Amino acid sequence: MATYYDIFGQKVQYVTSDPSDVVEGQVWYNSTSNTGKVQAYNAAVAWSTGGTMNTARGGFYGGAGAGVNDGLIGGSNPTAVEQYNGTSWTTKTSPSDSTTQRTWWGDSSSAAGQVMGYPYSNTEEWDGSSWTGGGSFPTNIYTGHAVGSLTDAIYWGGFDSSPSISTFAAVYNGTTWTNSPATPTATAYSGGGLGTGAAALGYGGYTGGPTTQIVTAYEWNDVSWSNTNNCNTRVQYGDGFGIQTAGVKVGGGQPPGNPNAPNSTELYDGTSFTISPGQLNNARGGGAASGLTNANAFYAGGGAAPLQDTTEEWAGIGEATKTIKTSCPI
Repeated sequence: MATYYDIFGQKVQYVTSDPSDVVEGQVWYNSTSNTGKVQAYNAAVAWSTGGTMNTARGGFYGGAGAGVNDGLIGGSNPTAVEQYNGTSWTTKTSPSDSTTQRTWWGDSSSAAGQVMGYPYSNTEEWDGSSWTGGGSFPTNIYTGHAVGSLTDAIYWGGFDSSPSISTFAAVYNGTTWTNSPATPTATAYSGGGLGTGAAALGYGGYTGGPTTQIVTAYEWNDVSWSNTNNCNTRVQYGDGFGIQTAGVKVGGGQPPGNPNAPNSTELYDGTSFTISPGQLNNARGGGAASGLTNANAFYAGGGAAPLQDTTEEWAGIGEATKTIKTSCPI
C-alpha cells in the first residue's frame, strides 16, 4: 500500500495554522489546535455537532467568516463576539455600542463588519482583534441582511425609522455606503442571504403580521435586483452560505422565534431551490452561518427561550477540511 510520503513526496506537515493552498488528499497537523487534518472530498451532505459556544445566543442578522475553521458571530442577543476555529469558540472584544439590532457580514473572522440598528446609523469594522468606526450608513434601519467582504458588501431590507418594512439597499466599498436600487420585495427580520457583494441571493423575510413570512427570492448582480425561483420553506431569522450559483439556505423560523419551526436546509444551484437530504439536527431560527462555499460551513446559536449554544458543521458536496485526530500530537 502506498504511503502518504509515496504519494505526495513529503511527510505530514507540522504547522501552527491551517495552510491556505491545500489540495485534495493533503494531510497536516495543526499544533495550535492539536488536531490532525485532511483536505477531503464530500460525496454527501450532512450536519454534525461542533463545538459548544461560550454563551447561548440568538436573533442574529448574519454571521461572518470563511467557514468552519474561520468564523465569527455576535452582535445580537447578547452582544459578546465569539470566534470559531473548527474545534472551539473563543470570546473576543465586543463592539463599542451595546445595541442588539446589528447586521453582520464578512468573508473572514479577521475582516468583518457590522451596521448598527435604529436609532443608530454607524458602521464598525473588525480587524481580528478590535473594532473601529467605518463609513456612516445612509439611513436608520435595522433587521436587514448583508453579505460580501469588508471592502465590497451589499445590504438590503429591514425596518426604517417609521417603522416600516423596507426595500432599501446599499453597497459598501470599505469606506463609504452608497444607496443602490431597491429590492423587489420589502422584507424585515432577515429572511436570509448568501453570496458576495457583486453576486448575492436574498430570500424570505417578514412582510407584516405575526406569522407573515414569505418564500420570495431575488438575486443581485452588482447593478440591479431580479426575482428568481422561490425557496420551498417560508423563512424568518434565517442565514445562508456559499455563492449565488451554489448556495445553502439554513435556519429561520415561522412563526418568529419558534425553535421547532419548519426551517429546513435548502440547496440553491443558481436557478432553483431543492430540499437538502441533510437537515439540521436541532431545528431552529435566529442562528448565524459562516462559509464562503457550500462544502465547508457552520450554523450556530439561535432558538427561542432557552437560547441555543450549539454549533452544527456542514459537510456538503465538494472539498472541505476534515479533522482526523484530536487532542494529541501525531
